Amino acid sequence: MPHSSGRTSNVLTSKRPSTRRLGWRVAGTLGASLALAGVSLVPAQATPVGASLVGAAVSPAAASSQFNASWSLPSFYEETQLATNGQGGFPNYRIPALTVAPNGDLLASYDGRPTGADAPGPNSVLQRRSTDGGKTWGEQTVIAAGVTTGAKSGYSDPSYVVDRVTGEIFNFHVLSFDQGFFGSTAGTSLENRNILHAAVARSSDNGKTWSSEVITGDITPQASWISRFAASGQGIQLRYGPHAGRLVQQYTIRTSAGALQAVSVYSDDHGATWQAGTPVGTGMDENKTVELSDGTIMLNSRDSAGSKARKVAYSTDGGVSYGEVSIDRSLPDPTNNASIIRAFPDAAEGSAEAKVLLFSNAGSTASRSNGTVRLSFDDGKTWSGSRVFQTGGMAYSTLATLPDGSVGLLYEPESGNGGIRFARFSLAWLGALPITVSAEATPLELDGKGKNRDVASTEVTVTVRNVSSSAFKVDRVAISAGPGWHGQDKGVGKLQAGRSKQVKLSLSSPRGLSAGSYSAAITVSAGDDASTINVPLSLEPLGEELVTISAQAEGDGAVKVGDKVAVTYRVSNRSQATLALVPTGNLSGFSRPSAPNCGYSALAAGASYTCTTAFHTVTEADLAARGFTPQTTWELRVGGYSGTLLQTLERNGTFVPLRAAK
Repeated sequence: MPHSSGRTSNVLTSKRPSTRRLGWRVAGTLGASLALAGVSLVPAQATPVGASLVGAAVSPAAASSQFNASWSLPSFYEETQLATNGQGGFPNYRIPALTVAPNGDLLASYDGRPTGADAPGPNSVLQRRSTDGGKTWGEQTVIAAGVTTGAKSGYSDPSYVVDRVTGEIFNFHVLSFDQGFFGSTAGTSLENRNILHAAVARSSDNGKTWSSEVITGDITPQASWISRFAASGQGIQLRYGPHAGRLVQQYTIRTSAGALQAVSVYSDDHGATWQAGTPVGTGMDENKTVELSDGTIMLNSRDSAGSKARKVAYSTDGGVSYGEVSIDRSLPDPTNNASIIRAFPDAAEGSAEAKVLLFSNAGSTASRSNGTVRLSFDDGKTWSGSRVFQTGGMAYSTLATLPDGSVGLLYEPESGNGGIRFARFSLAWLGALPITVSAEATPLELDGKGKNRDVASTEVTVTVRNVSSSAFKVDRVAISAGPGWHGQDKGVGKLQAGRSKQVKLSLSSPRGLSAGSYSAAITVSAGDDASTINVPLSLEPLGEELVTISAQAEGDGAVKVGDKVAVTYRVSNRSQATLALVPTGNLSGFSRPSAPNCGYSALAAGASYTCTTAFHTVTEADLAARGFTPQTTWELRVGGYSGTLLQTLERNGTFVPLRAAK
């Protein structure tokens, strides 16, 4: 078929890449130099897509290492518009992908959309190239061309993966005919126009020419996986441990039961074959991975269930499987695509540089806006600093470290309606706090007497460490846990290089707190910058309840009528039996049998789950009352949703305060 061309050989041979090391220090320069440099666009011209270069010899340059960021560059930020809607042959451009080719060329890929629609629109995957680190860009070319007349076909949502051993580049994307992600049906045959397919183009000449193939059958091990798409942006190649060299591209799948899950698609033979790991989570969406300093893979996902934060899970087997999914509320997100990378991808395993991560997204819970880059010094446990690069509308974004030590950022301005824009900045521009934060909490305990007998409290010991090479002043450290909780804040003062300080903070709950699991936020501030981590808390049950059910809600923010306030429930089975949970309440996305809901058909003894689909829509009455109270009832049954009723628990959440936005 014209949409798939076979390969002629598999693995390329080359020398092992060299490792380039940079000095470690923390920059203290603040401020930014904004330079807008417009680049004229030319009409799109297709590059040759027919001839496969697989099996070609790899030059020494093609076997280069990845490119590390640098602390020594001065503070700067500059932008270039790469694709403007209505110019270059397409009325609409969306979905950015960014990488650096083995020869150092910078490649930017994105959708050209003739109708402005996502798949199954007759879209094309496009590309522009920069040979000078993003200062200037060549003409717009085509990686995979859609067909707009007759039996239409389209390619969408590009993501690069670069094999730094062989020098080969892969561009993953979807191939659509008559259905998109939510309309796709079961099967893998290219003859079925109602299937959304997984396609990949490959290049052995630094992205100048491409050959294409469809891998739907290779990465669909279960018939229940009825739809799939590659998360746009950039995948990774593992550097450490027994799976070093593995290529990993993230996918979102939809099952016949309606679940949205994340899964790693990987290759251990340099792209000759691809296979899918074990899906993880529910209510997932576009997701990215990053290899941490010890070889663990962190998955960071958009949450389609509406928590307005990022979902996180970890893999210790190279992405084949992942542990439990949690919510990282230190990364606010409006249900959007994001990017996470290592700032020093060639750093030695376990080193301080290997722990430095960069994360970009629309840092808002209300809208696709407030484009923000964050920096972590400790494998993403703490986000030590951030900088807003786009205060207005901002949708998808993707990051890459560049050969000159700067960082490239490809993003969608105007909430996805402003084409494709490239930015370039230095680490110094971020002005991050050079600290790490860790915390240990004692269990929550009820006061047990007087007017506060139904209030739980705890003490949290916070350790703040200066990871820079010079003294640094930390202003305050504070603890909070949402509406109705009361936490302390204390001063810290000057920290010498490499030294730590411990601060003990008390925290008390709202009245009537139910037994279960909760989370507190520790925020460390210095000037206008701040770093936040989450600390798990728990209150043990006193009675004979078979399960514990705890709720945490967004709150204290400025809202308007129609806004959604997420309420997250954590449920743990304390019994020795498998239980079904049948919830009802005054929240959307909560009650059975509507979908989504917070029910669970078979929760094993000792097991737990987190439901992030519940939310409350703000009304005029809520604003007049300055808040609302989540009211829920949970039936515990044996034998499924219609089985024998064992217990009914009422779990009315604490009052969630709201204030009207001005």
